[in-house]
Amino acid sequence: MSQNKRINLSRRTVIKGGVLLGTAVAIGLNPMKLVQAEETVTSVATNAKKQIGFSYDEGKCIKCKACVLACQETYKWEKDTPWRTLLRSKKGDVLSMSCNHCADPACAKVCPVKAYTKRESDGIVIQDSSKCVGCGYCLYACPYHAPHIQKKTGAVSKCHFCYELQDSGSGPRCIGACPTQALTMGDMKELSKIGNLDFKGLPNPNITNPSMIAIPK
Repeated sequence: MSQNKRINLSRRTVIKGGVLLGTAVAIGLNPMKLVQAEETVTSVATNAKKQIGFSYDEGKCIKCKACVLACQETYKWEKDTPWRTLLRSKKGDVLSMSCNHCADPACAKVCPVKAYTKRESDGIVIQDSSKCVGCGYCLYACPYHAPHIQKKTGAVSKCHFCYELQDSGSGPRCIGACPTQALTMGDMKELSKIGNLDFKGLPNPNITNPSMIAIPK
C-alpha cells in the first residue's frame, strides 16, 4: 500500500519468469512442469461452479487485529508466515488481507508438484503442504504475497478459507472474530456488484482476478 510495496510488486512481475526457471534447474525439477500445471489449473478455474470471496469495509475496521489473532490461534502459523495480516500504509489506509483465492490463481499455475487445487464447488484455493517441495515458485508468482515457507517444515502454507469449518456448517475464524463485521464473505457474483480489490497500492486485480472486494473509507 506504500510506494515501496508498489515497487516490489512490479519488480516481482518482471523477474518472476527468470527466477523460476533458474530455481527449477538448481533443484532438479523439470521447468516444463510449470506449463503443465498452468494448463491444469486454467481448466479447473474455467469450470468452477461458484466463487466465494472476502469483503472488507475499511470504514468499519477498528484495527483491533481480531481477525489476525483468531486465524493465528486456530492454525498456529509462525510469526513470519502469516495467513492473514493487517496491512497499513504511511497515509493510514488499512486492509485486512489473506490469500484471495483468486479465480485465476497464479500460485497453482506455477506449482510443479500440483500442491495447489481449486475447488469447483466454491473456488477455494487449497495448498497441500505434504506435497510441497519448498521450491518457492508460488511465492514469486503470487502478487499478494499470500504463500509463505514455514521455517520448521520448509513447506509452504497459506490461508485455506477455513474450508473444513465451512464444510461442517461453520464459518471462517477471521470473519467470526470481527466485532464490527468489517470482514465478511459472499458469492463473488454479488460482491463484484459492490466493488473489487482495486485498492491503492495493490496490483491490478485483472492479473489474477482475486476473490475479494475492498471498500475504502
